Amino acid sequence: MALADSTTIGQLVTVAGAPTNQLYGYGLVVGLAGTGDQTTQVPYTQQTILNMLRNMGISMTNVTTMQPYDVASVMVTAEVPAFAHAGQHVDVTVSAIGNATSIAGGVLLPTPLRGGNGQVYAQAQGPLLVSGFATSAGGNTTSVNVPTVGNLPGGAILSNTIQANYNINGNSALLLDTPSFETAQRISDVINAAYGGNAASAASPGEVDINANGQNPMRFMANVLSLPITTPQQPPTIIVDAQSGTIVMNAGVSLGPAVVSHGDLTVNIQTQNAVSQPGPFSNGVTVGVQNTVVSAKQGKAQVINLPHAATLQDVAAALNAVGASPSDLIAIIEALKQAGAINGNIKVI
Repeated sequence: MALADSTTIGQLVTVAGAPTNQLYGYGLVVGLAGTGDQTTQVPYTQQTILNMLRNMGISMTNVTTMQPYDVASVMVTAEVPAFAHAGQHVDVTVSAIGNATSIAGGVLLPTPLRGGNGQVYAQAQGPLLVSGFATSAGGNTTSVNVPTVGNLPGGAILSNTIQANYNINGNSALLLDTPSFETAQRISDVINAAYGGNAASAASPGEVDINANGQNPMRFMANVLSLPITTPQQPPTIIVDAQSGTIVMNAGVSLGPAVVSHGDLTVNIQTQNAVSQPGPFSNGVTVGVQNTVVSAKQGKAQVINLPHAATLQDVAAALNAVGASPSDLIAIIEALKQAGAINGNIKVI
C-alpha cells in the first residue's frame, strides 16, 4: 500500500460542533476619489445615505441633486474561527455591489455583521486595503487586479460569542476533511493504540467518534489532535479549470504510451462596408452594401509519440512536448483518459 508523508490527526479533521462561522453585512464605503456609485443608477446607495443621515438627525427634503460619487455600497463578509470569543478581532472582506469603479482609499463605515440566524455577532469598520487600481482618461481605461474588492485585517470586533458544542459527557466526534474509509479507520486505530481499545471508533468514512474515558476533555482532545499518523496516498487526480486553462495533477498520475496528432484550424471572416451609387439621372437610390469574405486555414498536424511516464516530472515533460495551448491541452488530456493512456481521475471545476 502506498503511503503519504506523516502528518497529525489535527491536520486531517475538524472537531464536530466547532465549525468555522460565516458572517455578512451591508454597509457603505466613503472617502472615494470620485470612483463611487452613481446614485441615480444605484438607488439603494442613495436610500442608505438618506437613512444614515436621518438617524443622525439630518433631514433632506430635496434629494434629486444628490450625486455623492465618493460613496459606494458594499457587502462585508467574514469567517470567524471556532472558539472565538467576544472582543476578539477578525478579518473582513469588502466587495462593491453597485457600479463603483474602485473602492481604493475608502473607509468602511460601522457595519453590523450577522450570522445565518440573523443575529448580530460583530461590527466592522476602518480604512480598506485594496491591491488593485483603475484609472481612465480620454475614453481609455486601465485596471490592475480587482479594485472593487478590499480587505480589512482585524477590522471586525466580535460582540457576541458563537458557542461551540464539541464535548458532551466526554464524547466527541472528529469530522474528516476528506472522507475516506481507509483514513477514518487508520485514525481510529492510532487513537486506540494510544488510549485503549474503546477510545475511538470509525462511525463512517467521514466521522470518527472518540471518548475521553474520564480524562480531562481539553487535554485529551489536544493530545488526540497531535498524534502522528501516516495517511494513504491520495488517488491519482487531475484537476482542470476550464475557464482559466489551469491543470493541476498530484504525484500519482502516470502516462502510458500514446500517439497524439494535434493541429489548428483557423477560420477568418471579414466584412467590408461599401456604398452602391446609382448612375446619373437613373432615379436610383443609394444603398449600403456589405461584402463578406470567408477564408479558412488548416495548420499542419503534429504527430507526437508520448512515451511511458511513471513520475509526475515525466508526465509534465511529455505533455510539454505537445506544445499545445492550455485549452487544447485540456482536450488532449481528456482524450488520453478516454483512450486509457493516462492514469488519474479528471475533475473539472
